[in-house]
Amino acid sequence: MQTRFLGVLILLGAVWGASFLLIKIGVAEMPPMTLVALRLVISAIVLLGVLYGRGMRLPTRPRAWVDLFLLGAVGLVLPYLLITWSEQYMQSGMAAILNATTPLFAVLLTYLWTREEQLSGVKALGVLVGFVGVVIAVGIDSVSLTDGGALPQLAVLLAALCYAIAGIHGRRAFRGVPALVPATGQLLAGAILITPAALLTDGIPSPLPSPLALGAVLALAVVGTSFAYVLLYWLMARIGATRTSMVTYLLPPFALVYGALFLRERITVETLIGLALVIVGILLANGALRPGRLQQQAVERG
Repeated sequence: MQTRFLGVLILLGAVWGASFLLIKIGVAEMPPMTLVALRLVISAIVLLGVLYGRGMRLPTRPRAWVDLFLLGAVGLVLPYLLITWSEQYMQSGMAAILNATTPLFAVLLTYLWTREEQLSGVKALGVLVGFVGVVIAVGIDSVSLTDGGALPQLAVLLAALCYAIAGIHGRRAFRGVPALVPATGQLLAGAILITPAALLTDGIPSPLPSPLALGAVLALAVVGTSFAYVLLYWLMARIGATRTSMVTYLLPPFALVYGALFLRERITVETLIGLALVIVGILLANGALRPGRLQQQAVERG
């Protein structure tokens, strides 16, 4: 991979990793639904400007908008709400680790739902290793559901499942369409869905949140969502979706560092071991770690 592409990939990981920090700061002063509504409205406006600035247009077919509203609900509104709610009760870095299970869910769903790929022994092992890593990172004591203490963790895992469902459906529904088009469309659809609900449920915050909280949400929308999407699709067009997906491995380390530096969140040995297992599980589940492949690479280098 060329140096400039690697640099953009790392930048994308740093930007998306910061999203968990910004959510933590914002949700401390405003309800989750209000935060998500602001995030989606601002992001949709920014990406609409980018889309039309590039001479592209949103779809006009009713069927396309059915898919966009489905993606907006399942791929944005629901997971954003789940993650934002959960960060009221858990560290931002831990939320990033749990969110990194999205590729593991994607592997399972691709086999169970679309049957486009077989679930080989190595892939199944990867899924198992990844979820063992989640248990270790969260802590065995937190896995019990009897006292409700695991609900925030389960909420983030459900968000990761939503991302996986939306990713698979989006690829099938908008195959051959420039990725910026469905991305902008689902942001707009998500904003339309959640804004009335947020106004009815929470109203307009009074008094207004502090400049720090409002700045965090603005940065989350403009940088962590709109700018991140632009980087994502710029990379996908140049190095492909597979290589771009490596950003998944970068998010949790960045989020852990941000949480420790700015929120004084603790990074335990168990957290690091769990994160390592999650990453190894993703690599195995996506076929990046196979004994035969490693031997072949060794021969090629030799």
